[in-house]
Amino acid sequence: MAVHKITLEELQAKIADATTPDSELQRFFILDQAPSKPFSPALAFNPETVQIAKTPEEGQRSAELLNSANQLARLRRQFAFNSRIREGSYRGPILVSEGDSWFQYPFLLEDVIDQLMPKYAIYSLDAAGDTLSNMLKEKEYLKALTDIRASIFLFSGGGNDVVAGGNLAAHLRDFDDKLSPGAHLKPTFNTVLDEAIGLYSKLVREVAKGFQDVDILCHGYDYTIPADGPWLGKPMKSRGIEDTAFQASIAKIMIDRFNERLLLLSKTSARLHYIDCRNTVGKAEWHDELHPTDAGYKKVASKFAAVIETLKSKPRSADTKPGKTRAIKSDPVGSTQASVKAKLRHPSASIAGGPNAISLHIGLDTVNPDHYAGWDGQLAACEFDANDMKEIADGLGYKSTLLLSAEATRKAVTDSIRKAAVQLNEGDIFFLSYSGHGSQMPDFNGDEEDGLDETWCLFDGQLLDDELYEIWSEFKFGVRVLVLSDSCHSGSVIRAFPAFTASIEQDQFIANEHPRVMPPNIASRTFRQNRAFYEELGSRMSSIELQATARAKQQPISCSVKLISGCQDNQVSMDGVGNGKFTGALIKAWDHGRFKGDYSTFRKTISKMLPETQSPNYWTIGSPNPVFDAQTPFAI
Repeated sequence: MAVHKITLEELQAKIADATTPDSELQRFFILDQAPSKPFSPALAFNPETVQIAKTPEEGQRSAELLNSANQLARLRRQFAFNSRIREGSYRGPILVSEGDSWFQYPFLLEDVIDQLMPKYAIYSLDAAGDTLSNMLKEKEYLKALTDIRASIFLFSGGGNDVVAGGNLAAHLRDFDDKLSPGAHLKPTFNTVLDEAIGLYSKLVREVAKGFQDVDILCHGYDYTIPADGPWLGKPMKSRGIEDTAFQASIAKIMIDRFNERLLLLSKTSARLHYIDCRNTVGKAEWHDELHPTDAGYKKVASKFAAVIETLKSKPRSADTKPGKTRAIKSDPVGSTQASVKAKLRHPSASIAGGPNAISLHIGLDTVNPDHYAGWDGQLAACEFDANDMKEIADGLGYKSTLLLSAEATRKAVTDSIRKAAVQLNEGDIFFLSYSGHGSQMPDFNGDEEDGLDETWCLFDGQLLDDELYEIWSEFKFGVRVLVLSDSCHSGSVIRAFPAFTASIEQDQFIANEHPRVMPPNIASRTFRQNRAFYEELGSRMSSIELQATARAKQQPISCSVKLISGCQDNQVSMDGVGNGKFTGALIKAWDHGRFKGDYSTFRKTISKMLPETQSPNYWTIGSPNPVFDAQTPFAI
């Protein structure tokens, strides 16, 4: 029996009628594989159900209709949302959704949002093929969250990055039966994911800090199954990886790595709820390599619904009454308006329920002459530096401690750092700033190529970089540690790794400026006067170093430590009147929180404001943390 075909005009009418369910429209479309991209399916009319006249005019009309599939699907959803809100009886949470084809697969599949909409009022901004970078650029979600005063933001993004934007083959090694599945992924694949999570982090923080009563729900996809498709199977085959089980193992690792980064991100955000969808979709519930079937999407949607239900204590039913609706026009939401921006706080600021943040600020304008061979180490601006760093930290919500000059003893400093190590957990942050003299002393444990350890000159004695390294090992996994050191020889003060071995030349000193360095003759006299103390300390550190090295073979430093120093190990940091040169440049670059770059860019910006003889260093040790790397400076 012949199937009745409808005309293009009849199909347009069905689509324009928002009461026509998507399930009724499915039979009029098929997937057009050739122009499709990862998470961006292209549609074609089903020739068995749609009658299209073979004329140029009809061909153009059909092309226009297909090209607007994303927008048509969005408008249908927004019409349904507005109708529901205007009706006035809905009492559940109000949601905004922004996502890729897992949130909008036009007409052919009932995706996650389709599955959730019968129960929840969702204002959809989703579009198949939308990328993280485009979402962050357009910022449609900011206006939508403001206009409808939503309490929950659903987000789906990064899938395109997981499959390397359709260029997976470039990130795979040729098949080698001696390599594990994970070893077939080049290091560049991690770089792709790190860049993606950096964008993800910016978007999440923008929402979390601007809309403090909004909860964000995200996911990391399920284990995709390579099926000789263009995104997984064929790229793997092009590298000689033909065994389907081996392909699936590689794909599993790809998904795991993305989920691990999302979990890490969720630990540093107060409002982000990460939904682990792995092992949710059954093997027979995949529509293609990247998208579940309706049944698979239903299982994923149920995980979202479970979290939404736990957040239903925040419904705003009073605002859903007629006359106070949050329905908005079904036009594409435009760029962020000034009214939206006015509600946004700086993305580094702390909010209730977020990660814990502790800071310690050390500034020494003088040291105890009794320990330093009669030298008082007089400086002008180190206490000012410490106070200014504390002011930044206080403004962002850190619980801060200030140690100035005589208060900044070896015990007070190390006790404060160790106290933070006990208190902080995964996702928390510790911010440590030091302004004062730096120096070098003989290396007793042999880990320095130049035979010298870098030190901070605390009030009653020097603190070695090896001692700091020992303390970092006491911090828990996932803790972020930021160190700012405005002192001489500070390029690797968080750990005595070899840097530069050149000596300090006199022409590095600028007239009328005071370097924050213990003079060599004082350093020598101080060491000789306290030889027993430093030799005993050096001997103890040698044992600790051996223990740390042995431990690092099995378990590296768990936390992630990031240093921005005032200069390299072979340079000096200059003092000033109001601030040290480095701290003054840092405060100017920070610009009252207007700086929007990451830590690496922050260091480069500071460097441009300093003389060539003073080059700030950027150094990281410990567990890699791409979320930390991508954050704005001081972000909690």
